[in-house]
Parts: sequence; structure tokens; C-alpha cells
Amino acid sequence: MGDGEGPSMRAWTLYGIVVVVRVATLVWVVLQLPDRVATHFGPSGAADGWGTRAGYVAFDVILSAALILGLPMLVTLILAGSGVGLNIPHKEFWLREENRPLLRRRLTGDMLFIGGATGLLLSWIDIEVVRANTLATPAMGASSWIAILLFVVVVVGYTVWMATKRYAIPAGAAER
Repeated sequence: MGDGEGPSMRAWTLYGIVVVVRVATLVWVVLQLPDRVATHFGPSGAADGWGTRAGYVAFDVILSAALILGLPMLVTLILAGSGVGLNIPHKEFWLREENRPLLRRRLTGDMLFIGGATGLLLSWIDIEVVRANTLATPAMGASSWIAILLFVVVVVGYTVWMATKRYAIPAGAAER
């Protein structure tokens, strides 16, 4: 998004929209789920694990907070030191002092994208869990698997782009 150099205002706005969707979904889940909740579903879609609404919501809130707050902050933690936890192509180039600002912008943009995609997936799964728990015999539909497959394709495609293009040494920069 933006100039390709990092997260633009549009990227932050879209991430903010995902955060609002996530929070709204969590509130809706609290209001819609029964006290006893089917929380796990086998490959056939049949419920095979149960829990309480409070337990489901608590896990969901903790996971969402870790995602919403954690991914953007992860960049700061990784780049605060030597970059030991960073695994990108041409790591030595990107960790040079003069390249760190661009690296920070790109990594932040990448975390916003991956975090946003994950937030949307979690919201979709919550909607499916509520739907499943309204049925006489709780079961997940095929749309859950389609959403997960779409998420995997998008994240793998984005990762391939990052590995082959995003973190390639910019043209003309090798001499610097």
C-alpha cells in the first residue's frame, strides 16, 4: 500500500477498520453465544469439543489483544537489538544503520497486512462458531474451511512476494 516503502495512512486506516470489526465481532459473540459452547470441530464439521461462553470469550479476547497489539510492536522489539530474531533475505543489507528506517516501515506494513488478514479470519471464525451453536446439533459449515484456505493462500502468496521482491536489495543500492 502507499508508495511501496512502508505503511501508509491508508494501511493504518485499513488495519484500524479490522480492529473495529474485531472488537464489534467480540461484543456480538458475547451477546450471541449460549452458556455451553461447541468450541472445537472435527474435519467433518461436527462439534467434538465443548466449553463455556466465558472461557471461549476470554481466549478470544486474549488472542485478539495479542494480535492487535503484538504484531505492530513486534517490529520494534526485533529491530531494537541486533536483529537476531529477524529472518529476511539480505539481512545484512537491511540491518545496516542507513537501511533500518526503510526496513522498519516495510516490516510494520507487513505486520499490519498479516495482522489484518488474521483479524478478519478470527472474526469470520467467530461468526461461524456462533452460527454453529445456533443449530440443534452444532456443526461448522464448508465456508469455514474456505475462509481458512483463502487465508493460507493469501498469507503464503504474500510471504513469497516478501521473500522474492519486498526484501530484495533495491536496484542501485548494492554500491552503497
